[in-house]
Amino acid sequence: MKRHILFLFAVFVSTSASAGVGTGLPFLKLGIGARSIAMGESFTAIADDASASFYNPAALTLAQKPSLSLMHKQWIGGVTTAYLGAVLPGETFSYALSINSTGLDGIEERMQPGPATGSFGLHDYAATGTIGYRISDDLSIGLSARFLFEKIYIEESSGYSADIGATYRQSRHLSFGAAITNIGSMSPLANESTPLPTALRGGAAYADELTSTISSVLSGDAIKVFGDDGMRLHVGGEVTYDRLFSLRCGYQFGYEAKGLSAGFGICYGILSFDYAFVPFTESLGDTHTFSLSFGLK
Repeated sequence: MKRHILFLFAVFVSTSASAGVGTGLPFLKLGIGARSIAMGESFTAIADDASASFYNPAALTLAQKPSLSLMHKQWIGGVTTAYLGAVLPGETFSYALSINSTGLDGIEERMQPGPATGSFGLHDYAATGTIGYRISDDLSIGLSARFLFEKIYIEESSGYSADIGATYRQSRHLSFGAAITNIGSMSPLANESTPLPTALRGGAAYADELTSTISSVLSGDAIKVFGDDGMRLHVGGEVTYDRLFSLRCGYQFGYEAKGLSAGFGICYGILSFDYAFVPFTESLGDTHTFSLSFGLK
């Protein structure tokens, strides 16, 4: 009985923190990369870094150089995410490996009313391998394979999932992307099934050079998570000066407790730093995401 109560409580905390219902492993619905998060996670058509393993594996072929990316996210309710991703692009095939660790510690354990008798945590892990294949200069496809592991208190579960996607560049300015993510299953957790948040994503992006030193990107995604109600719309924009400094903002429609996002990026040599800020309503607080990338020339 004790384990069952703790399990239900931990699932409630985790699911509430993700602002989603109806599916398990809600950390798979939390955006990756400060740049994409600042742009409202409208990244299906333009994920040209390690975040392609989350948004669209085919977009990995957009990467221009090998890179190593690290991310730390401080989310609502004390949930934190650590992410590490590496990208190796090529003329025809591009590859990426990433590790995602999301968790919450310090949940108080009580057998009865009164002082806590201890504490426990919930932790989710994902290890992902991604390959992108450039069919032509305009068309690419991609595949991600992922190992998943979940632990709540002393209960454990593991499983596998896959993503498939495609990108198409209609012109130098306009590109499109589509992906189906989190296709797979998990073993039972405390005799409870855990359906994955399988989602269909479709997006478009328009990039242009406003002047010789200022460039811009506008993007939008439509997202449907099977098992959740409704469809979500994400939009975002970015303005970059001389490839050194970027300002970003975005908005997510269809969520009860979040909408606006903003951030910035600084690039110097092989080093890029990005920051994203997302405020929540309902007294849930604000979230902060920091990313650091090293690009090899």
